[in-house]
Amino acid sequence: MPRLTKKETRIKLRDALVVEVVENGISALNVAGIVTRAKVSAGTVYVHFENKDDMLRQVYMELKADFHSTITENQVATDSAQLVRDMWFAMFDFVRTRPQDFLFLDYASAAKILSPEQQEITDKYAAEIAALLKRGVDDATLADLDTSLLSLLLVAPAMQLARSAVLSGQAIPETLIEQTFERVWLSIAK
Repeated sequence: MPRLTKKETRIKLRDALVVEVVENGISALNVAGIVTRAKVSAGTVYVHFENKDDMLRQVYMELKADFHSTITENQVATDSAQLVRDMWFAMFDFVRTRPQDFLFLDYASAAKILSPEQQEITDKYAAEIAALLKRGVDDATLADLDTSLLSLLLVAPAMQLARSAVLSGQAIPETLIEQTFERVWLSIAK
């Protein structure tokens, strides 16, 4: 069997960590479970990470960056309505293609695992989204509401729909995503 590259091994560890967290929760997470699932030696973990907490934080930051770039890749669109719509549907594309990563992000964000420096980075992601929403307020596409409220109205239904689908193992019908977006749009549009 060919030897894995360092990058391939790290991906195996990341994927094993994600599945362990999704199946057992963060509080039950242990290195032995990750090692067994990844089929690597225990020492391999420490080649890539300082410890279990470092692994959790690094994997979270990597996946959060992936998620953020996925939902904001069309932020250059000049039409604010299209921009919001693109972000909404991009989130569901992420959920559809990476359901375990989505649940991991959901669980880990609730666990408050980040260092202050890492939290600062994720706060910048939120600020970027807020700036995009503010742009929609400024051009009179979105209701003149605080961007945190706009974000909540936009994201909460999407997260609930996505979480329910992933946990049930059922695909979300495109028509349901579309219908939900249309109802959400009514709450945030000018």
